[in-house]
Amino acid sequence: MEIYLLRHALAVPSSDTRYPNDDRPLTPEGRRKMERAARGLKALRLDPSVILTSPLIRAADTARLAAEALGQKDRVRIFEPLLPGTPPAEVLQALSKFRARRALMLVGHEPDLGRLAAALLGSEGLRIEFKKGGLCRIDVEKLPPRQPGTLRWHLTPDHLRHLQG
Repeated sequence: MEIYLLRHALAVPSSDTRYPNDDRPLTPEGRRKMERAARGLKALRLDPSVILTSPLIRAADTARLAAEALGQKDRVRIFEPLLPGTPPAEVLQALSKFRARRALMLVGHEPDLGRLAAALLGSEGLRIEFKKGGLCRIDVEKLPPRQPGTLRWHLTPDHLRHLQG
């Protein structure tokens, strides 16, 4: 099974008092950059069966931009376990209902995505950092994984934007 982990794009800073943390939207620059990076997703020929996103607006909007570029707007689903602070083991257990799928894209937040990537790779102590709009692919035998997964690639948003051609 292919697992794609995508961090949300550049959002309004948490210090901006106009928005509570849970309601911070993407900035216009973040949206523009993610639209370009999403075309890079298309160049990679990604075909996730479902795109699961944190319910927070910055992640959900990122998921929608990715889905639109992939021609998969109907595959986006809100997935509560991707809310910030959910332990990786809990996320992996919740993902078990998608075990029959060939590929999943998860859109979320740091440091949680880095912790989830480390758990998928069987190394909870590993520190994996995702830039805003960054993406990685980890392959696992099944969900929840019993064996360490394999990191296929880890791309920055700049890499994705260059892939668009």
